[in-house]
Amino acid sequence: MREGRVFADAALEHADTETCPGHTTMLTGRHPGPAGIPSNEFVERDTGKLVYCVEDDAQDAAVLGGGSEPAQGRSPRKIRVSALGDWLKASQPGARVFSLSGKDRAAITLGGQRPDAAYWLDRGPVQGFTTSHYYRNDLPEWVRAFNRPAGSEPAFLARVPDRWEHPTGAPANGARRDDYPAESAQFGRTSGHPVRDPDVRTFLERLYYTPFLDDVTLDFARALVRSERVGSGPGVDLLAISLSATDPVGHLYGPGSQEARDALLRLDTAVGDFLAFLEAQVGKGSLLVVLTADHGVLELPEWLVESGASECPLPTGRGSSRALAEGLAAALHFALDPKGSPPATWTTASGYSLTVNRRLAEERHVPVARVVDLAGRWLGSQPGIVHVWTQEEIEGGRGPAPFAALYRNSFDRERSGDLTLQPAPTCLFSPSPTGTSHGTPYLYDRAVPLVFFGPGVAPGVVRGRAATVDIAPTLAQAMGLELPAALDGRVLALEP
Repeated sequence: MREGRVFADAALEHADTETCPGHTTMLTGRHPGPAGIPSNEFVERDTGKLVYCVEDDAQDAAVLGGGSEPAQGRSPRKIRVSALGDWLKASQPGARVFSLSGKDRAAITLGGQRPDAAYWLDRGPVQGFTTSHYYRNDLPEWVRAFNRPAGSEPAFLARVPDRWEHPTGAPANGARRDDYPAESAQFGRTSGHPVRDPDVRTFLERLYYTPFLDDVTLDFARALVRSERVGSGPGVDLLAISLSATDPVGHLYGPGSQEARDALLRLDTAVGDFLAFLEAQVGKGSLLVVLTADHGVLELPEWLVESGASECPLPTGRGSSRALAEGLAAALHFALDPKGSPPATWTTASGYSLTVNRRLAEERHVPVARVVDLAGRWLGSQPGIVHVWTQEEIEGGRGPAPFAALYRNSFDRERSGDLTLQPAPTCLFSPSPTGTSHGTPYLYDRAVPLVFFGPGVAPGVVRGRAATVDIAPTLAQAMGLELPAALDGRVLALEP
């Protein structure tokens, strides 16, 4: 912030503001739709199967280190485009590319098609940092050493405290009171939240919802930099790190919580320490750094109502996604199922999108368009839903601005839903009565930091349009790479 170039009005330019599409835009220069990653999960229209954005059932994508309980395969094969790391390696044979995160989908989408490695923290069978056979046939010794048990737990957990202690006090510190009823009570609503546990899976699950997730991620990054000698090769090296803790913390407690404030303060210190480490490793002036985020998060809707900031027509600002799904199922059952028959599953939901069950429609001789029309009409009549987008409307660029362009940028003909719901501003539809989420086209979900720092970057604050989709072309030009054709992002000016 002191020495970097801050694009103060930066925002995502797509509507489905989730982790996988958000990370995909950063280093591909493409919007999520053209990149083939419209959301974290999407429905295969021919099978009706709900598919995770980086899952891969191929044998050569099996996750390493799962033992007798193997984790599901992971790879970037569902991404339809190349990324900055791929352009860099094609141009500079000595260049190396590494990506890592506490989340598999963040590491994989940042790495591109063929990085030297992508690593993530597996909380299940592996209980440590891992990768898949898509990238490597085995884990390097330094990764095995990082994960190696020290007593009853992996060594990298040694410095994690028993509990997450943070301020609890007054709004004077910039956050609301600590004990707020709409916050999740999963790990307690107040300081200190339990972290350490004799059971490693329980320990890792608790860790995921604390700032200490970022600490262990950066510890792993330090080990990677030292062991792989990142920054000391014959070419440019690309290191992409996703620090994930602000997302689960935001989900449980909201961005105005004492927890979120403490997480950001800890993250600021952690990033500063890590940049100092990198400069000590490769020399000051040798780092070109970009800081951004994959999405924002809605404040707790109940707090918005209490503070007079809610724009949602629902009394508490919160609607039940489960009740919405049940109501739609009942409406479609009444209209489409034979009398006396049990209800059938006419649609599958993924976030705010719905896909028609084509096999069922064919069996019942019901046109898909009829199901779409019935579902769209019923959903459009529900309080808290401001618009229901059809595939034809999105592809045709029709509908209210500026949202039409945002939904078009998120749309993939094969993987997006037949219908996409747009909630009213500040309305949250969730299966939980507490916590919050993201996924809408509003600025509280789209506004992100975007800061460039390093040689050739003029310090200052720049106003006006800028987006995460601009990062890859901007870095490519700074590296002297030839830009691929048909990018959606633009080159941002790093000097006046």
